[in-house]
Amino acid sequence: MKTPYRSFNRLVSLFKRVPGVGERGALRLVLNIAQMGPKSTRELASLILKVSDNLERCRLCNNMSFSDICWVCSDETRDRSIIMVVESVMDLLAMEEAGYKGLYHVVAGLVPSTKRIRDEEKVKSLRLLLSRLERVKEVILGFPYTVRGEALCRFFQEGLNGKVVLSRLARGIPTGAEVEFMDATTLNLSFKKRYKL
Repeated sequence: MKTPYRSFNRLVSLFKRVPGVGERGALRLVLNIAQMGPKSTRELASLILKVSDNLERCRLCNNMSFSDICWVCSDETRDRSIIMVVESVMDLLAMEEAGYKGLYHVVAGLVPSTKRIRDEEKVKSLRLLLSRLERVKEVILGFPYTVRGEALCRFFQEGLNGKVVLSRLARGIPTGAEVEFMDATTLNLSFKKRYKL
């Protein structure tokens, strides 16, 4: 869907680079931004530049931050005896939403990748995590139950074995899901991880 306006088309093509945004979605975004008015549009552009120019990674946990240490690591009220290892900042934010109050360790990027995480990235991340274990009693591996998640879990399990108590997020039937639509592996794990009422 091309228009005769080069800058408009360029903006649509830039929005299409965002995962999950197709041609029509990008076009809608650009049209909506154009209708916001000059003041709101300038504010949006200014905030995009501010985030792009100033966002860095926490030197302790690799979370996103606008300073040397992120909001999680600088929060003295958090439980410092437990660290959850997550793949991405998106996963960290999901755990925050769920109410987790310990510390984190982010392995890779801001959003979960569909690509394999490079070995050197994993080794660097493991070294950083090992340097933080002095007062830690438990490390929770918060990886998804995917091929990539299983590989990350094995890597960190081997690297941390014997150094700290390790656990992993449970899996089973999600809230609101119907049993008849679950796959056999999920049902089997749900059965094995059942608890008494």
